Amino acid sequence: MTTKDKDFVHLHVHSDFSLLDGCCRMDRLMERAQELGQSAMALTDHGNLFGTISFIKQAEKHGIKPIIGCEGYLVTDHKNDEKPGRENHKSYHIGMLAKNYKGYQNLSKVVSDAHVDGFYYRPRTDLETLAEYSDGLIGFTGCMQGWVPQLILQGKENEAEQAMGQMVDIFGKENYFVELHNHGIEEQAQLVPVLLKLAKKFDLKVIASNDVHYVKEEDWAPHDALLCIQTGSKIDDQKRMRYDARQFYLKSREQMEELFKEAPESITNTFAVAEMCDLKLPFGENNYPVFTLPPEIKTEVTDNVEYLKNLCLEGLKERYNETYLPKEERGDGVGERVKELSERIDYELSVIAKTGFNDYFLIVADFMMWAREQDIPVGPGRGSGAGCLVAYVLGITDIDPLRFGLLFERFLNPERVSPPDFDIDFCMRRRAEVIEYVREKYGRDCVANIVTFGTFGAKMVVRDVARVRDLPYAEADKLAKMIPDDLNITLEQALEKSPEFNEECKKNPIAKQIIETGKVIEGMVRNVGTHAAGVIIADRPLKELVPLTTQDGVLTTQFPKDPVEDLGLLKMDFLGLKTLTVIAAAEQHIRQKEGYDNFRVSDVSLEDEKTFGLLNDAQTIGVFQLESDGMRRLCRQMTITNVDEIIALIALYRPGPMDWIPDYIKGKEDPSTIKFPHPLLEQVCEETYGVMVYQEQVMEAARRVAGYSLGGADILRRAMGKKKPEEMAKQREIFVKGAKDTNDIPEKKANEIFSILEKFAGYGFNKSHSAAYGIISYQTGYLKANFPVHFMAGVLSCELGNSDKLSHFIGECSEMGIMVLGPDVNESGENFTPVESFDDKPDSIRFGLAAVKGVGDGPSAVIVNERKNGSYTSFSDLVERVDGKAVNKRVLENLIKAGGFDSVEKSRASLLADLDRAMGEAQLRRKDREAGQVNLFDMMGEEGGEQQDGGGGFSPMTDGPEVEPMDELEKLRYEKELLGFFLSGHPVDTLGGLGALLNDITSEEIEKLEGRRSFRLCGVLSDIERRYTKKDAKPWARFTLMAKEKDFSIPMFTEAYDQFGVHLDDGRIVVVEGVASRKDDETRLSVTSLKPIESAISQLAEEVTWLIDPDDSECEQFTREIFELGDRGEGSTLIRLAFARNGEDSGLVVETDSRFCMRFSSKTFKDWRSRSPVRGARIKVRLPEPPAERKFARKKF
Repeated sequence: MTTKDKDFVHLHVHSDFSLLDGCCRMDRLMERAQELGQSAMALTDHGNLFGTISFIKQAEKHGIKPIIGCEGYLVTDHKNDEKPGRENHKSYHIGMLAKNYKGYQNLSKVVSDAHVDGFYYRPRTDLETLAEYSDGLIGFTGCMQGWVPQLILQGKENEAEQAMGQMVDIFGKENYFVELHNHGIEEQAQLVPVLLKLAKKFDLKVIASNDVHYVKEEDWAPHDALLCIQTGSKIDDQKRMRYDARQFYLKSREQMEELFKEAPESITNTFAVAEMCDLKLPFGENNYPVFTLPPEIKTEVTDNVEYLKNLCLEGLKERYNETYLPKEERGDGVGERVKELSERIDYELSVIAKTGFNDYFLIVADFMMWAREQDIPVGPGRGSGAGCLVAYVLGITDIDPLRFGLLFERFLNPERVSPPDFDIDFCMRRRAEVIEYVREKYGRDCVANIVTFGTFGAKMVVRDVARVRDLPYAEADKLAKMIPDDLNITLEQALEKSPEFNEECKKNPIAKQIIETGKVIEGMVRNVGTHAAGVIIADRPLKELVPLTTQDGVLTTQFPKDPVEDLGLLKMDFLGLKTLTVIAAAEQHIRQKEGYDNFRVSDVSLEDEKTFGLLNDAQTIGVFQLESDGMRRLCRQMTITNVDEIIALIALYRPGPMDWIPDYIKGKEDPSTIKFPHPLLEQVCEETYGVMVYQEQVMEAARRVAGYSLGGADILRRAMGKKKPEEMAKQREIFVKGAKDTNDIPEKKANEIFSILEKFAGYGFNKSHSAAYGIISYQTGYLKANFPVHFMAGVLSCELGNSDKLSHFIGECSEMGIMVLGPDVNESGENFTPVESFDDKPDSIRFGLAAVKGVGDGPSAVIVNERKNGSYTSFSDLVERVDGKAVNKRVLENLIKAGGFDSVEKSRASLLADLDRAMGEAQLRRKDREAGQVNLFDMMGEEGGEQQDGGGGFSPMTDGPEVEPMDELEKLRYEKELLGFFLSGHPVDTLGGLGALLNDITSEEIEKLEGRRSFRLCGVLSDIERRYTKKDAKPWARFTLMAKEKDFSIPMFTEAYDQFGVHLDDGRIVVVEGVASRKDDETRLSVTSLKPIESAISQLAEEVTWLIDPDDSECEQFTREIFELGDRGEGSTLIRLAFARNGEDSGLVVETDSRFCMRFSSKTFKDWRSRSPVRGARIKVRLPEPPAERKFARKKF
């Protein structure tokens, strides 16, 4: 069979963008089409154009002509008519293809309108909309669910004929096709003859389609699973949605010809349709909006170019206190600074005008100015935009590019124009206000969020497929957890990396089926979301440019980020940076201090010694970008003395440049060791001690050595970064020639310099970005060093709802000597607040009510606002005064458990037991007061003087049993659950003092350790991460041990994991033994043994000596019982007795037989220790084994 004979054009194809219905991943779909020799294909996803750009790129990559379409949902009445219940609502399928760009625009409008204005269970269009936007569209009768086919199946042939006539009127006879299907379904067989008859009557062409939903015939099962995932059904459910046939795959021409023998022209007509379609999307065009001048400005300037320059000149005066000078006034008597500033402003504005980005700068400057006017915290600017002087004087960025040596060409290169991109950070909590301003200014139909697509990852697809196969949750969870946690790992890679997973697949047929099904589904689109920061801005309704949908009522593009930018639309990133929120909160706290009314950290000196001291001591937890363990090690090594070194540190701490850190530190400590490849590079590398840290240094070196323009140098930098051999050879030739012509540098030396630049350019960092982040790092360091309580209160307030982070930062507060006080309904604010002491005591931080799990912003605001009317005198008082709907039973329970009422009530257990009664009485009392009535409780309060409960007017709970106080361990568990940390103590304290005895090392000893030693620590397990080694996929783990003094992050490597990994459970009290060692100025811990606490106590307690008062009346009884216990010889802890009267410092020790033992545990210890004759106890604990000597390979000489 010839290639032409194999060819066929599928015009009805659903990809995975037909969410949870199409089981065709684009790459598999195109590979199969290529195998079948097919030259063109249409994409017709259900109701959307999500996959358009991905489809075009994959099709072109495989040499297949892409045809863009959609299978829409049509209602024959008006889409905005009264909406009946879902069961009574009828929409029909309709196939549409775009013939050309006009057709694409109209298809985009139809689909957008269906999502934005016609959505009711599905995105619906109607006949009016189709008629309005039919130009350039091709229409089809569609599948069995189409309008015409449905009328035929209902026996309404006359109405079907009328419907077909309407569609012909809308699309035109030459653009409307009758679509035939044959999947072995009886109804389809009934349709074919009637459709052929109608086609003949209207003189319409027929086409054969196969309604492709999966790629290969055997993929019907993964597709079936996908349908179950969509509908929440199980595969075994009898009444679920399913496809009756198994023929919805990409068929060959031969298969299609066999199916449609009665209409052979339906095969060849698909080629005719393909030839009608010729669509090229306008990639690379500039569709940026035009900035509208304010009315009051239009009389003062002629156009946007002049307006932008005027703004820059005003900003120049404000930023530098310098007045711009025109070119003719820059004579010899003019200062170098004003001359440099004026020249650079002229140069940058000329490039901006030449590249057509004036409006872009005006738009960004406008919303940045508005944000600052609203006192919304804004970042200094990140990315290459910080190198732009125009951006700095406009207030877009806050970093002086001249002070930090930043280059404009790194941002906007006149020799290789690409759209500029300002990534702007806003306060996390107020970012939405800026976006809302932009929507209001440019029009809600001109501003949209950007869609994102969530895909099936390996673990997710295993869980989903296991669920629809009705596998018990525990088994599904176990199978999913066998997959390593590596980012973007596939099931195939998991089978290679995890022997456990591989073995399960081999021995368990159900697991094998799940994994095989998962392999087909993984990587497909599972759901849609919204880009975290990206917003599209246009100067006309966006539906004219891209298809749209809505998410949570907000207009959103149907194309993701990259395609939207490729189509020339302006994308702005409105990033929410938590650190700015921290800084704003800290500044707000500081401004409440006397004398600090106008404090702003952006105004402080960049040469604060206290800040550098904090960084050099590596006290950087909470300091932006510098809080990781690796960064803290680097801070200790570097001895930071200026902000430029912070900027360099951020740039160096990445894979690749890390190798140069020793050279940087060595050059800083001993400048005589610095070697420059050429004298011309000395000034370039002087600030970084001979190491080329930044991309800008590579650009400057090319300019100085080889005479490159900075634009040309940026092209060189890009080429070096991409490492394309042909481009590098071309650039090397230009560089060598330029070095000779500019500085008479010999070819050999020029090649050496080029090779050095090439090495650094591959890893060099964008200095503009590093400088922006370096400034924020310095500012947070300054706040922590100078206002520690206020800063940490800000840090904690920004972690509401994240118990792990709260626990981490509360631990840091403890390290800093800052006490974090528990929540208190009379003292806590909504967020964490500094509490200043007026005596010699240090300041503290009060826990925020909103930070208590299950309380949140709403209830905490109600409690705090009502407190303005007076403090709460009791639990009952609060319950009566606050709104019971906002502060409901769950909120009150959690506040009780967290200790929020401890200052007004004695017993948490009693409050919990009395909660229902108190709430009931509060509701009655509130109703009476609202009705203006005086109830019995009020009367009692008035007549009896004092109220019975101290202010609430409630009767105390008198009936019922007395409530036992809450157990200490239970109290601690509640605190950990609701606050994220242990507030009133530590679980180790519940061991009766044994926890401290088991520890053989302190946190201070660990910090100051030299060499290697064994250690033993008692604590609580948390943050357990199970992993696999990369080399041989053996299991290991990392966990946090919450000891009483400090939390420790400890790895448990394979050998220990095999033996003790079974004991790793969150919240368990354990005893860990291992080896501590010092390397690279850091102490590292590793596990050799981990045991549950009672097992460890029993094994480690070698002997216990009970000190007894012989004069105590129960002494004889105690000794008799202890001897009876010892005689039984249970356990391995030797019992000794010592006798000493009260006031005696020494006593008589009774030696006992080695068989005189007891089974030792925390409970038995506490029980015996509480007996009245016992004055004390001494416990001898076995010491840890010393670490094994390291085995070194013998050197061969």
